[in-house]
Amino acid sequence: MDTEKTIRQPKQKRSMEMKERILSSAMRLICEKGFFQMTTNEIAKAAGISIGSLYSYFSDKDTILAELLERHHNHFMTVFQTLNTEMNRRLYTENLQEWLRCLVKKLIDLHLCVKDFNKALEELYYAKKDVAAVLDLHREEIRKAVLELLGRNQDRVKADDLEAASVVIVDFIDALVDRIVFKSTPVEEERILDTGVTLLYEACFHPADEK
Repeated sequence: MDTEKTIRQPKQKRSMEMKERILSSAMRLICEKGFFQMTTNEIAKAAGISIGSLYSYFSDKDTILAELLERHHNHFMTVFQTLNTEMNRRLYTENLQEWLRCLVKKLIDLHLCVKDFNKALEELYYAKKDVAAVLDLHREEIRKAVLELLGRNQDRVKADDLEAASVVIVDFIDALVDRIVFKSTPVEEERILDTGVTLLYEACFHPADEK
């Protein structure tokens, strides 16, 4: 199939609305059933359109996933870059522990806004290279922000290897976010957040009066 000739690029409101119905229906089915279990016929039925109409916008469910993934990535980058700028300006020299807490809390919020889709993407990590590439890029953006924090406060960092420390810190943050967002726990989420951030801060930084 020559997709460049057959795939429609919607310009009119009705066409754009139909494409959005396809994408929202696909996202819902991915969250409910899983990517590999859903079919394009099910997507079309959920969107209230014919299968032929679906194929006029997307050649297969992989191309649907690719657009959902691109939107997910763009949203993450927009929110994270704005967050990073605000946090760096306000907290780099004020309160390192609060910077860490703010970072973890905002990442939790980012995951919660599309919780089920984030979970579905994590499950696709080892099966779809494009999913892995996007999630790895997100983690790398977080790591670079952490590395910048460490570099600006190097005299307070307990580790000598800042790059290695940034990887370990991001792994810890990733586990903390995963625990709070996706797993049930008998302990209140706020307590887990506060304790996790305190442990991370105390493991990584000397107190300000020991500089």
